[in-house]
Amino acid sequence: MKNLTRGILLIVITIAVVIGPALQAADSYAAIAFCTSSGSWGCASGAATKAEAIANAVAKCNCRDEDVRSNWCKNAWIALAISNQSKGGWGSAWGETPEIAKSKAMAECLARNPDAHVVLYVSAQ
Repeated sequence: MKNLTRGILLIVITIAVVIGPALQAADSYAAIAFCTSSGSWGCASGAATKAEAIANAVAKCNCRDEDVRSNWCKNAWIALAISNQSKGGWGSAWGETPEIAKSKAMAECLARNPDAHVVLYVSAQ
């Protein structure tokens, strides 16, 4: 009986070690894009790659390439804060929670501008 129990346990452990990593969720990316000339912005989430997330966010921003700024995250939250007093003033950051991402984006914006407010935050999922 002990040998049967050990055999079953060994099979279960082997299956968990071999199949377990395959069952983990794939990485997911999000991005924000901000147009410094017009103040428009775009975002994307649930992308399979960093490049896909950035391209989708930039496309939604409707901005000339030289005026667009972007940031991205993987398996996290990303936030965008902008300034009302400084034309084109912005800051973005990622975090493990929406609160962390928003707080860090505000700090980034305030580091270069007199004011800041969060206009969006999005999860990579």
